[in-house]
Amino acid sequence: MSGSISAKLLPRNVAALRRGQTPEAATRVTAGNPISTRLESGVGNCFPGLEFDMRNLERRFFPFLEVEFGADSNGRAAIFVVSVDSAAVNAAAAAATITSDQADAYRKVADGLGPGEQWTVSQMDGDFGLLGQRSLTLPIPSSTSTGDNRLPADAWTAARLLVENSPVTLRLTLVPPVPGVDEVALSGRRARYLDDTGALARIFQPGELTQSLCSPWTHDFRDCACFYWASNHPDIALPPLPADGPADQADMFNKETPWERRNRSVAGPPVATARGARDVAEMEHHQINRDWQQLNFVLERRERLAPYVPPELRARPLPDIATLLTWLRYAAGVELGVMLEYLTAAWSIRRPDNTTPADLRGDLLAAFDEMRRVAIGEMRHLRAVNDVLAHFQPPPGFTPALGVATLLPGNDPGTTRPLRLRAASAEALDDFIGIEAPSMSVDSVYARILVTVEAMARTDEQQFTLRTVMAEGEEHWRTFRFVKDWLTRHAPAEYLRAVNLQPPPAGSGPHATLQQRYRALLDALFQAYAMGMPRGAPLLNAARASMLGADGIEGALDTVANQGFLAVFDPVPDPRFAPVAPPAPDPMA
Repeated sequence: MSGSISAKLLPRNVAALRRGQTPEAATRVTAGNPISTRLESGVGNCFPGLEFDMRNLERRFFPFLEVEFGADSNGRAAIFVVSVDSAAVNAAAAAATITSDQADAYRKVADGLGPGEQWTVSQMDGDFGLLGQRSLTLPIPSSTSTGDNRLPADAWTAARLLVENSPVTLRLTLVPPVPGVDEVALSGRRARYLDDTGALARIFQPGELTQSLCSPWTHDFRDCACFYWASNHPDIALPPLPADGPADQADMFNKETPWERRNRSVAGPPVATARGARDVAEMEHHQINRDWQQLNFVLERRERLAPYVPPELRARPLPDIATLLTWLRYAAGVELGVMLEYLTAAWSIRRPDNTTPADLRGDLLAAFDEMRRVAIGEMRHLRAVNDVLAHFQPPPGFTPALGVATLLPGNDPGTTRPLRLRAASAEALDDFIGIEAPSMSVDSVYARILVTVEAMARTDEQQFTLRTVMAEGEEHWRTFRFVKDWLTRHAPAEYLRAVNLQPPPAGSGPHATLQQRYRALLDALFQAYAMGMPRGAPLLNAARASMLGADGIEGALDTVANQGFLAVFDPVPDPRFAPVAPPAPDPMA
């Protein structure tokens, strides 16, 4: 684990840290997969699940006990005691947080655990949330799950319903019964899953939540058949690169392949399609069990055959803080500029109707939705860059960066091109691909900013922000490659609203409405960014809302485009939003 890797959670105050932990010791992540692969981004399967088994949380629902949810000899759901944290019991008794009688009861339970003997929960009294205060006898009899007198469906559901920190009493019975050993009653408060800092409580052991997963979970991937796990798990991924050449630029190696494909060829990997296994043969279930070692590790969306080496960031630091601020303002201008380009291009795409052929219809819908999504991503990047700027120029000295860049980074390092609001032609898409390309164009702007910030003390959060923007830029690059594939397999007259779209004429009402809403958006963003968070949050939320719907920028774009014009944005005559020029050339760069 490298100290240069950005923190996953960035504590802003003492309450955001575990007790006794310093900011330098905050949870960190290794290089490789994005946040969508981590536990907090789980797809939601939990019983037993692909990422974690939610039932494992209830294993520690009662103080000092670890329990297991299983079935009794008659196959009915039951709760069994697995272990007692005797050291914690003794510490609590010494600290007088439990009575000596309570401690003795726990010790009795601990002494009764052994081969062939097991304590089972026979009664549970407590507040079961929506079901109210109850005294439940276990096993829970089958009953209706509706109405005022309904019962929890099973023992696990009963434990899960107990209100956090509410009083609970358990009655434990030894199975099989032992002469002279009576039932034990334990009283305590329903355990909390999270501690005061919002992290999982220390009662949970490392790896505990990922026990008892689907076995084998790889069967789930195969049986789903349509690759819908792809946003979080590698059931499709970019194929591994051959070891004998720079094939990463070859088209076939930048198209997803099924992770569990039967054809394991490196030289000619099959391409995944929306039809899933109907188009590409996948391993049979017995093959998955036998040949699981052939399923490659996936990092940064690509299968890896060799040990992963994080790409090295090569860039020259900027000379001083003033230059850094200039570059950050230019980066913000680039984000705003490309957002405008992407919106204009997206709204130049024809809207399908009932007469549109199915293949064209799918391509039109996918291209528009993806370009709109990327444009929204650029708005998030604009906010991110302004956050970094505000760190180095805190209010009241901070002035939000909301000027559009007059020149955008060109497709080749060190070059620029003018901002061009135009239709989604093949040439425009090539420019979009070029500006988002990794280690090129706008990415090289951020590289110099990042290496400069990395050399500054206490900038973990800013480093993380910049790395996120760069990583998402690479995702935008892949997206535009797909968009170009989808659109350019059709003639421009088929996928564009018109081949030679032009901006609206002077005096156009819909065009004026679009400009008014755009100006109002910039006004709201300027005020929100200047106020900072959380004071500016209401204005920021209002600005976001003003982009969407019929009454927002989206509706104004629809109106202009539906009249057969190219929806463009005019420069705003306000010094706060003055155009931004690229930084002066650096001969040492």
